[in-house]
Amino acid sequence: MIASEPSKDDVNRQCLAVERSEWAMPMHPLIVHFPVALWITSLLFDAMAWRRDEPAYRRAAYWLVGLGLVTGAVGIAAGWVDFIAYQRAGGDAKFAHRHWLHSAPAYAATAVYLVNFLWRWRTSNRRSGALLALSVLGAILVVATGYLGGVLRESM
Repeated sequence: MIASEPSKDDVNRQCLAVERSEWAMPMHPLIVHFPVALWITSLLFDAMAWRRDEPAYRRAAYWLVGLGLVTGAVGIAAGWVDFIAYQRAGGDAKFAHRHWLHSAPAYAATAVYLVNFLWRWRTSNRRSGALLALSVLGAILVVATGYLGGVLRESM
């Protein structure tokens, strides 16, 4: 039996899927550097504010955390676009498991920084040991997320 040739529509759909996956795959790794840098830098400003009671350091940390939340949301969305494109292209179950291992600390870090931001907003950004501890916890989660993301990328 002779196999029929794919229709023009099938070829167009396959080309579109390849174009999407080529476009989408590099987006998440490019975007996530922003929340990582913003949140880690906010910890630096929190530490400086702890050492010196300077409102400018606390204000800088506040805005860095807020901007990190905005870019983090974009990074999470891009990660889902990348993940779905990879799965549609025939990604394996081991990759999906590694994705969840990477995603869990990413969501936890985002939640910690959301609490951090809301705490700052509700307390007029007053200096607090608990706030510094939240920043340290968030930074640890961000570092773990970045490491696991690198492992995930290597497995692709």
